Amino acid sequence: MRTTLALFALTALAACATSVAPDDGARTPTPDSNTTQQKTTTGATSSATPAGTTADQTAVAANNGAAISDTQDFAAVTARVTPEQDAARLEALRKQYKFIDPSQVTLPKRSGGVNVVKYALETTNKVGEKMYSRFNPLGAITSQACRAYSVPDEAQAAFLKAGGPRRDPLGLDPDGDGFACSWSPEFYRSLVKK
Repeated sequence: MRTTLALFALTALAACATSVAPDDGARTPTPDSNTTQQKTTTGATSSATPAGTTADQTAVAANNGAAISDTQDFAAVTARVTPEQDAARLEALRKQYKFIDPSQVTLPKRSGGVNVVKYALETTNKVGEKMYSRFNPLGAITSQACRAYSVPDEAQAAFLKAGGPRRDPLGLDPDGDGFACSWSPEFYRSLVKK
């Protein structure tokens, strides 16, 4: 019975297999005469890029229409993009860059008005540095309470909403540092450091 099932499984796998040559890493693009070369009215060929086509789209078209881009190939990119064009593109991207102050983030309705980003930026103590007195004779309750939250930001928001950091009725901050479970303000603080 096992032999029959094994043979059936091998037959099914063989039917699904396709004959693809192994990739040796060498790239030999074959130009497609319809996309990379346009016929002129006199019958001569022109290697002009079709109108409205970007350099990356031309690179994809050069590979017989396969969805393979050569943007990671330095020689191929430098052959079609000059340093001046690249600098102009970077400058255009820099003009689009917009800095958003994390303390001014609008909160979704479900957060209950608690802003963990603002709290992180208002605090200066380190994780584990005791700032508030706590009475937690059963430390295991904290780990169980933290399991109720899928991400640390949710635990911190619930902790602050319940009266934290001064009070800890949910048992999420046993060390009294003002940070619930494994939440840390360092990520948000690093966003505004210069």
